[in-house]
Amino acid sequence: MNDKAEKVYAQAFFELCAESGDECLKSTLPELSELNRIFDENPEFVKLMGTPTVPLNEKISMIKDIIKEGKISEYTGNLLCVLAERNRIDCFAGVVKSFRELYNERFKLAEITVTAANPLSDKLKEQITQKMSQIIGKTVTIREKVDETIIGGIIIDYGSRRYDGSVKARLNNLAKELGSVIA
Repeated sequence: MNDKAEKVYAQAFFELCAESGDECLKSTLPELSELNRIFDENPEFVKLMGTPTVPLNEKISMIKDIIKEGKISEYTGNLLCVLAERNRIDCFAGVVKSFRELYNERFKLAEITVTAANPLSDKLKEQITQKMSQIIGKTVTIREKVDETIIGGIIIDYGSRRYDGSVKARLNNLAKELGSVIA
């Protein structure tokens, strides 16, 4: 995949949608996310769309079927057609990722991943959301992951930052400290 190409397509597509207004952007992101999920679940489709022996008119026909069946917008359908025409359908996931980043920046949103040993309570989610909103200065949404190996506590990932308050991390730090004292 070509990271630069993905960003260029995402930027152009984002600007096109933005010209139609915020409502277009707000309806397009869920479409892109859903298509990305479908493509992830059906990698053979993406592979087929990237096969040079499949004629372009057949690829476009398949995309038009997706548009009709999935009831996706003309904008999103046109993006798929452009990617197919340029043999870049394999860049779709990267385009969606870059589009989401542009979207989050425009609407001052931050997506954080919170990993805990058990599912978070609604009260704890609200507390985390409020605290992280204060720290980041943006409206925060939480993507929750459960990982029993962290034993307890939580890990918060935001961009390249990690706040690790897990019991596992504390135990590892303690083991290092004890190891350096004993050695």
